[in-house]
Amino acid sequence: MSNAEDRIARLEALVEKQSKLIATTGQRLLELQVHDVKSKMSQISSSEGQSSKLDSDEFITNEDVVQLVTELQTQLDFLEDRSMRRTHNSTLKEDTEKLAPLSNRDGDFPEFSIPITFGDFKALSKEGVLRMGLFFEIILPSEGEISETLSKSTDTKNDLINLAKNKDISELMNNFDDEQVDDVYDELARYFGIKHRRRADGW
Repeated sequence: MSNAEDRIARLEALVEKQSKLIATTGQRLLELQVHDVKSKMSQISSSEGQSSKLDSDEFITNEDVVQLVTELQTQLDFLEDRSMRRTHNSTLKEDTEKLAPLSNRDGDFPEFSIPITFGDFKALSKEGVLRMGLFFEIILPSEGEISETLSKSTDTKNDLINLAKNKDISELMNNFDDEQVDDVYDELARYFGIKHRRRADGW
């Protein structure tokens, strides 16, 4: 089977698997809704000598189910898109072949330049590896940096995000030796679905 046919077969299998997951999750949500209603009704029926009023706000509504399924579908679409990009990247062999770009875990794409071809990725400089390592959360802030940010922060989420964005690359370059940079490169390659490694043997 050719690489293209193999890629299509894997993508079809992925889509089928995710479609089954969506259906199963939707069914489970409806089962939870029914169970919740029965539980509330049972509590009301067992109340002796007390006037009980049914509060509809306490129940899972159809709108809630639709919202949950929609959110799930959005996440699955996001995962499917990244899976397709990684599948493409896993087939790259020639340096001139185009690399499928990936977003980070928050769904954001970098504002700085990233490799365009397989060859560009393999030739990433130390600075390029560390910059991408920060953006794709391969390199994480230290416990001390996180604690200091939390103690001073008024907007914890954004301040933690900016902690990585605003990190001094030149300082990192002084703190990372060549082997550590190659380890970060290998983690980036795994994230992108690329088979090429600088240090790791196999996976």
